[in-house]
Amino acid sequence: MKSFMIRIATLILLLAFAVGLCANAGSMFEIADKDNTLSSAPVIYGDKVLFNIYAGLDDFSAHERAVVISKRLKDLAEAVSLTQDSLHIQIEESRRHILYADKLIMIIADADTIALKEDADEIAGAYHSLISERFIQLFISYSFKDNIFSIIKTILLAGLVIALAIVLFRLLARLMDMLKRLVARFKKEYSLGIVVRGFRILTAEQFDKTLSFLISLTNLILIIILSYFALYFLLYVIPYTRFIALQLQAYIMHPIAEVGQAILHYVPNLLFIAVVIFVSRYVLKFLRYFFDEVEKGNIHFKNFYPEWADSTYQLVKFLILFFVVVIIFPYLPGSDSPAFQGISIFVGVLVSLGSSSAISNIIAGIILTYMRAFRIGDYIKIGDKEGFLIETSLLTIKIKTVKNVEISIPNSVVLSGNITDYSSYAREENLILHTNVCMGYEVPFQKVVEILKDAALKSEGINTKKEPFVHIKNLNDYYVEYELNAYTDKPESMARLYSELHRNVMLGFEAEGISLLLPTQSAIKIKEDKA
Repeated sequence: MKSFMIRIATLILLLAFAVGLCANAGSMFEIADKDNTLSSAPVIYGDKVLFNIYAGLDDFSAHERAVVISKRLKDLAEAVSLTQDSLHIQIEESRRHILYADKLIMIIADADTIALKEDADEIAGAYHSLISERFIQLFISYSFKDNIFSIIKTILLAGLVIALAIVLFRLLARLMDMLKRLVARFKKEYSLGIVVRGFRILTAEQFDKTLSFLISLTNLILIIILSYFALYFLLYVIPYTRFIALQLQAYIMHPIAEVGQAILHYVPNLLFIAVVIFVSRYVLKFLRYFFDEVEKGNIHFKNFYPEWADSTYQLVKFLILFFVVVIIFPYLPGSDSPAFQGISIFVGVLVSLGSSSAISNIIAGIILTYMRAFRIGDYIKIGDKEGFLIETSLLTIKIKTVKNVEISIPNSVVLSGNITDYSSYAREENLILHTNVCMGYEVPFQKVVEILKDAALKSEGINTKKEPFVHIKNLNDYYVEYELNAYTDKPESMARLYSELHRNVMLGFEAEGISLLLPTQSAIKIKEDKA
């Protein structure tokens, strides 16, 4: 029942549209006749004014056009026997030609659309109707028998169109029922939804709603198409409404023809864009291979380090893609239209305003890459954050702390602060760990130095091939400040090494019976009691 009501509503809307076309044909010329700014020239056959011309065409004025059209109609009346079926409209780019068979009667151009303030198809349809009713009708005479035969023929053809439309609508209803049964079967088969390689694309409810929407949309589109053709053929088989059918046809075919011509004209540009994209794609593939080989060390350049390879490729890739966009932009459809250019400027302004911090991070990332301030896997300290460098990009770096906390730091912050890399020299010359110990003057310094060196050598992770050393930093009032220095090639274990080093220092002094308490002296002034 619902589908039947939709079909009836669609037919009523299309019929109302067709009636509106018919009414508009008369009102168009009535408005033009009342406009004092337009000069009209009559097209005359015999002593009868058929219609008026309101604009010139190329080098012809409106009056000269009217004279030419009048002469064409006169010649046509004398040359052939006229019938309604041979009068038609032909589309030629932006113009509409009204012809009888292959003989031109008149041309509808842009000047007519400006003067009458209507679309070229509507103007052509209106003139077609006037020529049919006021000119060709003059030469058609029917006997009573012919009239009866024509009426019966029209009724039979109209009945055939209606019957065929009813059959097609019923077939459409059956097709929709089949699709609904098919959907019900799919719903049972995909009760868990659509899952591809373990990833759920649609849930069961979403799958049901999507299929129902697609079926309803398909049903609506097919109803509109069938209703259009049913109305078109119904109007076409009736001689007095045939011009409305032709106008309906023009409304559909004209946009399709324009789209087809636009696609055809765009083919060279499309081929150019395809060639540019094809070439750039394989250039990028070659550069990817080239920089991969540089990163692996198979290709060497003086003063170009392998760790620069990936960043350099990304930078070159961005520049190539940028130039590709610049090259193909003028060849995009609508790129020369003011609307397209306005939207492009608007988007550009939004991007420039919203990406200032992103651009500063990208520039900082490029600078940091070629500074070689650090490498992946290094143990670094930036500000008060320290940890292993696990990832670098054009926008941020990521470090992992010894507490397994991942921290992202913008490149602009990294570049503007201090960068401490504990790993850069630890690979070859080792990192020096140092800690301070204070001891009173009563303990011989030789004994303190011996205990500190021994504590360092007993710590796991300290390089025993390089002897630790002790500096006497300060001679204070009551104690001496010593600094123990020891080598390690494991900067990533600094926290553990310091802990073990401190533990061994305490155990060393404890084994020698030396306390780590510092001697202090206090002075207290006692006020005399005069009482």
